[in-house]
Amino acid sequence: MRLRHFDFFSLLSYLLLFLVAGVVVLHFVFGFQYVVILTDSMKPSINPGDLVITKPVDPSELRVGDVILYEVHIGGNTYRITHRIVEIKTDPSGRYYLVTKGDNRKYADPWNVYPEQVLGKVVLVIHTVGVLWYYTPMIVLALFLFVIASLAYDLALELLKEKPPLPKSRKAHLLLIRRKKVKLHYHKR
Repeated sequence: MRLRHFDFFSLLSYLLLFLVAGVVVLHFVFGFQYVVILTDSMKPSINPGDLVITKPVDPSELRVGDVILYEVHIGGNTYRITHRIVEIKTDPSGRYYLVTKGDNRKYADPWNVYPEQVLGKVVLVIHTVGVLWYYTPMIVLALFLFVIASLAYDLALELLKEKPPLPKSRKAHLLLIRRKKVKLHYHKR
């Protein structure tokens, strides 16, 4: 049995394939979300440019000190915010809500976060990878255009290439020589 030899690029491509498959499965099957942090509100634990991975969580399992991702509607816009839970309170109607605050802020957020606004709990922070993640669509588009351009270039070269003359078979060559001899012999008389 012969072992297959793996070079560096094939190993790298397999790792990249498994990474992409894992990201897709975690997102579409298990509901994980990937968020690039754009502000410094969670410094020093989470910095701008970090990639944060969140998993769906039952809001009743959340505790003070958990870092969550939630949506808040302000002035007709929807924002996704990643902040730490600092208190759990109940409003006058008996519904509980979360009070959140960024680690780098002096005061708690001015809004209440209700359970239906919670998108997930932060499970992993990957430092400085968020910049690459943020530009992934443009990188994929550039790679796609590069592949299309290289295929078009190869196709154009193939179409513009002159076809070499077909090699004559030995039999055809001998028939040609025989005809020439017959013509020469006939013209001499």
